[in-house]
Amino acid sequence: MKDSQKPIRTIGLVLEDAFTDFAHDVIHSVSFAVKDRKDIRLVIIPGRQDDSREPHDLMHRYKTMHNMIYRMTERYHFDGLLLTFPNLSRMPRDFYRNTPRVFLATELQDEITVNYDETGIREAIDFLVKIKGVTKLCMLGGRDDNTDARKRKKLFRQCLEENGLHYAESQYEPADMSTQTHEAAVRLLARNPEAQAVFCVNDASASGLYDVLRERKMEPGKDIYVFGFDNGPLAVSLNPPLASVGASGMTLGQKAVEMLLDRMDGKEVCSQTIPTHLYGRESLMYDMYEFTAREMLGADNSFINRFFDDCFYRYRNEVIHQGSIHLKRLFFEILSRMLKSMRNRFMSDEEFNEISRMIGVLFENGIMLYTDPNRFIHDFERLQGTMNDALKTSQVSAMNNSLFTLMKDKAIQYHGIRKRIDDGRYSIGRNRIHEFLIWTTNYGSPGEEAMEHLIRQMDRIGLVDAAMYLYREPVVCPDGGEVQLPETMQLRCVLRNRELFVIQADRRECPVAEIYSRDELPAEKMGYISYPLFCGNYLFGLLVCGADERLFEIGEFLTFQLSRAIFMNRIHTP
Repeated sequence: MKDSQKPIRTIGLVLEDAFTDFAHDVIHSVSFAVKDRKDIRLVIIPGRQDDSREPHDLMHRYKTMHNMIYRMTERYHFDGLLLTFPNLSRMPRDFYRNTPRVFLATELQDEITVNYDETGIREAIDFLVKIKGVTKLCMLGGRDDNTDARKRKKLFRQCLEENGLHYAESQYEPADMSTQTHEAAVRLLARNPEAQAVFCVNDASASGLYDVLRERKMEPGKDIYVFGFDNGPLAVSLNPPLASVGASGMTLGQKAVEMLLDRMDGKEVCSQTIPTHLYGRESLMYDMYEFTAREMLGADNSFINRFFDDCFYRYRNEVIHQGSIHLKRLFFEILSRMLKSMRNRFMSDEEFNEISRMIGVLFENGIMLYTDPNRFIHDFERLQGTMNDALKTSQVSAMNNSLFTLMKDKAIQYHGIRKRIDDGRYSIGRNRIHEFLIWTTNYGSPGEEAMEHLIRQMDRIGLVDAAMYLYREPVVCPDGGEVQLPETMQLRCVLRNRELFVIQADRRECPVAEIYSRDELPAEKMGYISYPLFCGNYLFGLLVCGADERLFEIGEFLTFQLSRAIFMNRIHTP
């Protein structure tokens, strides 16, 4: 049976906290793993990690309301679930216990789980001790209730002892695993003034450490080595870029999808681990492998493929769609021609121009999305240096050097252009939300007429594909109290490719069990992401959006502003 003939099955990706680098990586890899599966519908349910239990803590109250998303969607029939709850104490109890499910980065004895293995951390510590000669290592850790934090602390101690180094508790400092680790980093360095290297339990933790090092006029990678875990976008954005441990092949999300689909098909599935690797950057420069001039000049296929996988490490997890340019094959053609010209000691002007053209195509099709500029420059300078040492001065080496310069220039240009595009998108998005709030400001009385006006302005908010479900009446959630949620919602409007469709009154009512299955919803290849609409103790409904990378960054802010507008138009009297 072809995919188009199979019944559509819905997978829920339930996240304890969707607003971390780790979560973004999981969302990306899961989305792309099911992107071409016409028989799979993906729904992302983002929670907020809540460390506080203080009832008067405003952030705790906000996150409690946000996490009503779990309750709001529990009546929907999912065919399978992927769940990330490293902090087991905050996992919703009995969440779809009879539904096939796989837990990511979570250790549960009676559940199917997928976790990272120990390889990358061992690799990093072995390299620091045996190659760099480091004898004093410290760790900026995480919370005691976090599975990953406990595992990584235990492994850190084991690796030190296996390398003949003493471990003391003074070398470890717990933190909250967010970017707010400044105070913890101060305590760690105060107890360990001679520290030569710091392992951060995740990339976010390194951000606070970097601030403390900057205050002390210490530079990561020169005065002290630093490496993290997750290998997400944050690692690249830190200055200098952070070395980090990440998946060396199939990602956690991809493997989890593969395991869940097998479970949904009734196959026997066991818990598994994913291999990891240290990705070196300025804070701890590390090369995956050494290559010889002989290997390089032989234009060996395996050498070119290894070089590509090392430099463009994110590409191995990309889904290659029919009709799109296969960048790895294109790169293989470019580098193999350059290496063969060295072996033959000749390159014609026609060949030079053709390679230059292919380099242009490579960069125009986004090759730099799969690496970071510093990693790219480091790898290509290493390759260029080896080629020049092997051939010395010649017409061929001069032409190849020109090609290397062309690639490095394009990488630098791309970095600048991408930053301007990102800044421009942020500015446009901010202006759209600002304009939406102006147009939906209620100067009269709140009620259905004011809400109708708001709904007819939804195309101003900047969403491409979305649907807004509202309860018939707002649900008031008492502080710390349970509340009975309605079994139905009303689909008020739909955006399809930015075009707004307002749903007529006789077609609005929808059982919660069918909210992701309505015919009016846009067909989304990468699935949907749901955000709760609430303000204060008022719960209004759900915004269901077509998942895209931009929403992973701004979705919560956008829905927060939309919720405030709903509050003003439905509840508040000026």
